Amino acid sequence: MSEQTCILVLGMGPLASTAARLLLLAGYAVAIYQAEDPKILRRKMSFADAWAGGRACLDGVEARMVRREREFLAGLRQKSFIPVLARPVVGAVERWPWDVIVDCGGESASAGRMNSFYAPFRVGLGPGSVAGEDCDVVIATDGPDPGAVIRAGSAPRVEASGEIGFHTAGLAEAPHSGRFRAEREIGEMVSRGDLLGHLGETPITAPRAGRLVGLRRPGAAVAEGEALAEVALDPLTPFSGVGRGEQAIARAVLLAVQMELNGWAPVELKGLV
Repeated sequence: MSEQTCILVLGMGPLASTAARLLLLAGYAVAIYQAEDPKILRRKMSFADAWAGGRACLDGVEARMVRREREFLAGLRQKSFIPVLARPVVGAVERWPWDVIVDCGGESASAGRMNSFYAPFRVGLGPGSVAGEDCDVVIATDGPDPGAVIRAGSAPRVEASGEIGFHTAGLAEAPHSGRFRAEREIGEMVSRGDLLGHLGETPITAPRAGRLVGLRRPGAAVAEGEALAEVALDPLTPFSGVGRGEQAIARAVLLAVQMELNGWAPVELKGLV
C-alpha cells in the first residue's frame, strides 16, 4: 500500500461522493468516512444509501460499507469499490497513513472532523474551512466562482434571504422527532399537499408542486426541524447520477490533489485577465 496514494473523503453527500468517485477513477486509493447516519436528501446523487443498504452505485462506481479492517484494506488495494467506513473501524482510519484528506463541508455529520485525522495535504470544501489554518487549500462550492482553488482564507459564503423558508425553498421539515416512513420515490412528480410519507403517525406532505429530487432514507430517525424532502419547481432538475455542479467541484478537487502530488506550481493570472 505504501506505493499508492491514499485519500480519505469525509462525508458522503453529493459533493463528497462525486469527489470520491472521480478520485478513484483517476487511479487513487479512496475511502469515505461517515461517523453517523447521513442526513442526505439527494440520495440518488450520492453514496448515502450505502449506510443502511450496504452498498450504493453512482454512475458506474460502487461504494460499500465495511465493518472490518480487512474489508477496508481489501477495498484500498483492489480499487474496485470505495470502502465506506464508520465507527467500528475508526481506529484503523485514524492510524492509516493518508496522503490526502478531503473534508466536504456541511454535507453530513462527518464534516469538520479533519483534525481527527492526519495527512500531509488537506482539502476543505465550502465556506466552513480556512486555507492556512485547518487545511491547505479550499475549494469554493458557491458564490461567483464555484470550483476556485483558494490557497489563503475561506470560500465565500452565500447567505439565503431571510424571507426564504423551508416551504418557499421546496423543503419539507420534520414537525417533531420520530422515524420517517416514505410513501414516494425520488424522481416522482408531485402536487402541493401530496403525501410524501409519515413521521411516526404524522403525515408529511409536499410543500409545493414539482419534481421530488430529495427524500430522507426510509426508516431514518430524524430530529425536529430536520429536512425530510426537497421538491424542485423545474421538472428537469437532476435527481440521480452525477450532477454538473458536483462534477465541476470534483474536478477542482482532483486538480488540487494532482498539483500538490506532482509539484505543479499554480498559474498566476493577475494582470493577464
